[in-house]
Amino acid sequence: MSDNFHTGTPDELTTSEYEELETFLLHESGLKHPMNLDALDGFMTALIIGPDAIMPSEWLPHVWGSSGSSETPCFQSGEKAERIMGLIIRMMNALAYQLEEHTSDYVPLPDLTTFESDDARRYAARMWCRGFIEGMNMRSTSWQPLLKNEKGASTILAISIVAGVLRDKLTLDEEKEYEHWKLIPDAVLEVREFWLPRIQEAIDGLKQAKARVPGRNDLCPCGSGLKYKKCCGK
Repeated sequence: MSDNFHTGTPDELTTSEYEELETFLLHESGLKHPMNLDALDGFMTALIIGPDAIMPSEWLPHVWGSSGSSETPCFQSGEKAERIMGLIIRMMNALAYQLEEHTSDYVPLPDLTTFESDDARRYAARMWCRGFIEGMNMRSTSWQPLLKNEKGASTILAISIVAGVLRDKLTLDEEKEYEHWKLIPDAVLEVREFWLPRIQEAIDGLKQAKARVPGRNDLCPCGSGLKYKKCCGK
């Protein structure tokens, strides 16, 4: 991994922090099948642009072990646990900021990294796509409208091809699969655009619900004449 994969996003991890996180996941955590950084980037991307908000307590087990296994990492101390968790959340927040505020400049992590060989480059792309698919599978039912949409289905097809999950069905080798990687950045933005109306509707609903809750010192909406804190809000 080189030192050129930065986007200028606030709170983005430094090169040394990326390396620290990957070293922990792959070599220090004691986990058998943790995500590497490429898979983690793809996984987080699916969670961010997908139809449902998912809390870290639900998706973190998938980082520790593929498909949400029961594995948990071995932290040397509470400080180490706080450090690693902080890096993961910062990585998530920086990616969310990039997709929200600098959408047209979006680049997946493998395209911000230099590799020693073509095999390593293809492997990184494959892991990113498998991570993305795992993120989708956390809410597979919610993703169905996209898969039933002709354009949406084609974007997911490209991700599935690079992930290697259709290799036998389509009789493709790794080089042919990797040719579809160039479609992935646009595919991510198309998926994000597809879900935007649903996400905005959810945000508007939360805002309306919050607006309906009176302040503690406001008159209670039930008409009792009492302050909310001494009536229905008690």
